Amino acid sequence: MGFIIEKFRFKLGKFRPWIEIGAIGNTITVLLMFIIPSLGLVHGWGYVAFMIVMYFLWDLMFTVNDIGYWSMLPALTNDQKERAKISTSVTIAASVGTFLAFALLTLSPGNLGSYKQVFLWASIGMSLAFLLTQSMVFFLCKEKKRDPKQEEISEKSHFLDLFRVVIKNKELRSAAIAMFLYYAASGLLTGVGTNYYYFVYGYPSGATIATIISVFYIVGTIAAQAFYPLLDKKISKKNILLFSVIIIALFYAAFFFLGFPMQGRYPILSNANAFGWQNILLYFFAFMFFAASGLFYLALIVMFQDAIDYNEYAYGERKESICFAWRPLDVKLSSGFNLGVRYFAYFAGGFYGVFQLIGNAEAKINSNPGGATAEIRQQVNDEINTQIDALYADGKANLLAFGIIIIGITVALYLASYLIMRYGYHITEEDEKKMVKELAKRNEANIAKEEQAVV
Repeated sequence: MGFIIEKFRFKLGKFRPWIEIGAIGNTITVLLMFIIPSLGLVHGWGYVAFMIVMYFLWDLMFTVNDIGYWSMLPALTNDQKERAKISTSVTIAASVGTFLAFALLTLSPGNLGSYKQVFLWASIGMSLAFLLTQSMVFFLCKEKKRDPKQEEISEKSHFLDLFRVVIKNKELRSAAIAMFLYYAASGLLTGVGTNYYYFVYGYPSGATIATIISVFYIVGTIAAQAFYPLLDKKISKKNILLFSVIIIALFYAAFFFLGFPMQGRYPILSNANAFGWQNILLYFFAFMFFAASGLFYLALIVMFQDAIDYNEYAYGERKESICFAWRPLDVKLSSGFNLGVRYFAYFAGGFYGVFQLIGNAEAKINSNPGGATAEIRQQVNDEINTQIDALYADGKANLLAFGIIIIGITVALYLASYLIMRYGYHITEEDEKKMVKELAKRNEANIAKEEQAVV
């Protein structure tokens, strides 16, 4: 999709039309994905085939919107401070949206009906809100006049340019690899958090602690992103990465040694009361490493944008849509990697059977149109907790191995991401200022040349 967005330009702009096309397609796909099954129009393998097609179309349309949106951000301004402000605003807004969606989808089921009903109405509301806000970008934002020379280059783009840009542009290659490692690291603990607390405190008791951890994930991320512009004025982006990775390593280590059992079932900081002082200390650890992760990401995304400037400065080709296509590609690749690590951790910890049982039980609860009765919920809870207790009684459960895999790989991925940017990325703040000035001169000269040719 990056190649298509780069190559084809509308009269209304290079990026805004693609943002709107992706938003419209995404909205239609999400509505169909939830409404058609709710009407009982697909069943069995037909339902499976329908969801495969819908998921593919949703991913396609969202990618169109995502690449168009992120490609437009560095095109709005070359000023480093302005870029930092814009990137910070975007990520803060995304974090707030994540928090609101999380709160709605976590607290509503059981209170407003079954999961099926809640997700149906949430999908309608969220998809329409998405279309509205993206349409505001389309109608209210104005793209700056593009360099006519870059337009000619974009029209000659080829699919293989996705790989050519990272082969020749070492800075972009380093940023793309580091971003993949970041996404892989940031998704591991959050991906297993709820199940981990089920394994420790039982089902569904552990969900309360996991939910609070998730809240601190959002709060920490927002706090860090709000703090980033102040930090960016004082130290370089590479030092922000270093500062962040040190905080991440320290507090992940503290979370591991105190929040995972060194032997037996319960960790040192163990308390079934979600608001006991032991858990409050764990929440603080989580807040710190999630906040540091937010700082790390912002520095990384700005450095990625600088690498696009370098592509134009060094090779005469901007191709921001092709360059930024690596971001959603990194997300998809890291998601697959995360899934493999999670399953490996479940197997190593002896919890894969419980993991499957939880999934089947929740499907049983959610299949009830009016929401599960108290009797069904209690039956499901007892079945899951009996199996968890049996694993500990038989000595098959190994939470320490589970924690070593998840925490160890997470910290290693963050460290690898930092080292790649430390030794493989060489654009400094001074280099960026120099490039911005030079590119501004080139763009002005090319625009003036085109205007003279028209006259």
